Amino acid sequence: MSSKPKAKAAHFGWAEAPRVDFADCIAMLWAERVIVASVGGAILALGLLAALLAPRAYTARAELLVRLGEEYVYRPNANGAAGPAQEMQAVVNAEMRMIASGSVVRAAIGEVGLARLYPDVARSGQSDARKLATAERAFVQHLKIETAPQTPSIALSFEHANATIAAGALNALLGQYLKRRRDVLVGGEYEVFSAQTAGIGQRAVAASAALSAFLTENGIGDFESELAALAKRAGDIETQLLDAQTSKREAEARAAALRGQMESEPEQIELYSESDARRDLVAAQLERERLLSRYQEDALPVREVDRRIAQLQGFLSGGDPASVTRRGINPVRQDVASQLYAMQAEARAQRGREAALTQQREEVRVRLRKMQAIEPQFRQLQRERSVLEATAQTFASRAEDARSREEVLARSSNDISAVERATPPAQGKSWRWPIMLVSAALAIVLAAAAGLARAFLRGAFPTSASAARTLGAPVLAIVPAARP
Repeated sequence: MSSKPKAKAAHFGWAEAPRVDFADCIAMLWAERVIVASVGGAILALGLLAALLAPRAYTARAELLVRLGEEYVYRPNANGAAGPAQEMQAVVNAEMRMIASGSVVRAAIGEVGLARLYPDVARSGQSDARKLATAERAFVQHLKIETAPQTPSIALSFEHANATIAAGALNALLGQYLKRRRDVLVGGEYEVFSAQTAGIGQRAVAASAALSAFLTENGIGDFESELAALAKRAGDIETQLLDAQTSKREAEARAAALRGQMESEPEQIELYSESDARRDLVAAQLERERLLSRYQEDALPVREVDRRIAQLQGFLSGGDPASVTRRGINPVRQDVASQLYAMQAEARAQRGREAALTQQREEVRVRLRKMQAIEPQFRQLQRERSVLEATAQTFASRAEDARSREEVLARSSNDISAVERATPPAQGKSWRWPIMLVSAALAIVLAAAAGLARAFLRGAFPTSASAARTLGAPVLAIVPAARP
């Protein structure tokens, strides 16, 4: 190569750069072999150091099988019919998001221990919240959750420098996920319903107290019974009052009739009249009967009595002149007077009964009007208490149903089955060879680039062929450059 290019270097530029081919590039790199070797060696040394310092990572794996359970069945209320369940893919997606949720990851970190899982983060001077956030990000970065379309399974993997910690952390994540899943899907309803039942129960007690105070203030024991009793009593009094009025008029009418009948009857009447002959005849007949008990009919005493009886009968056959007449009180008038007095007493009794029933009817009507006036307020208080008691009963039933359901679901593990739990991996994955290969590639590229750049910056032709192509003239001789 001639030394004249030095004189030409003053006006040499990139527009006049030499035209080179692959052989020229090789020659240029060889000419700059010191730079190439220095740059390449330095990068290889750094890559080797990084490869030697790169830790070995262990990946623990686990797999879950997801089945549709009662958690994803729509239940409008405790006694309502179950609705349709969600699609399997939606359920799998929901479970995957729950596994990677912050609460589950933080709980898993707390179970394993931040100092054991990420000692560098634990030794940093950050606050506890920042340390936990940093550890959470690192955990999520090393956690991989995968599933296949239309496949009810979830594949989990977690990478860590320690195989035992990797398996323990993944198992802790699964445990916290199953616990969180129970709390989210089936937990909490019993506490909510119980609190709601207690609150409504207190309101029901207050409503009962208000109703009792209302009844006590108005002097009422049982509103319904008293209202029904007053209505019945009002009807009975009305019936009795009508009966008393009817009986009074009947008694007055009968008394008037008896009074007229009594006035038409004489006070005294002739009781009877009798003669001495008839009295003697009777005595003779009685004597004959006594004699017959001791004598025969043809006996002398009997014949004597028969003769006297015959004389008296003959005397009386011609007429019975009255000798004695007796007069006395008319019994008919007396009986009519008794009936009259009884009817008058009955009329007075019915008038008194009518007055008493009229007063009672007015008292009952006043009380009934008062009851009817306060009935709307009573109905409102009663309705509030009934609604609150019914609602409290409903929530108590739902709370008990939720408690039973939570217990059943908490003991059941059929919905999420661990097909494979995490175990410490026997072999780890190292980045040494990838780092070394990448470092070698970078060393070659950067060393070549440095050598070529250095050669082009010299402003000389690397070979005679390059000079001929660039200048368009043949090169006749090559004179080595003089050393300074």
